[in-house]
Amino acid sequence: MVPKRTNVHQLIRQAWDADKVRLSQVHGNARSVGRQIGTPELRDVILYGDREENEDRNRGTHWTYALRNRNVDGCDIRIIFDVEGFPDVVVVTLMHVYP
Repeated sequence: MVPKRTNVHQLIRQAWDADKVRLSQVHGNARSVGRQIGTPELRDVILYGDREENEDRNRGTHWTYALRNRNVDGCDIRIIFDVEGFPDVVVVTLMHVYP
């Protein structure tokens, strides 16, 4: 089993500051457009969001990690990140979270 990283949020913020965060080619781009979650919301989740360790997933060779934040409309947004290629970080998917 691959161990989880403990400094994930810090790595994602560093990647953001270095302009190294990108949407996955197919899934991330499609979800961003379809769910109308743009760069401002992505930025806010990265800078102000909270880690959701219970939403992290073991993918066999690496983990994906979740951050969540509430947008200005009061809707929670969860973003799943792959940090395996750090300093490049990939947004795997984005979603609205409803109670």
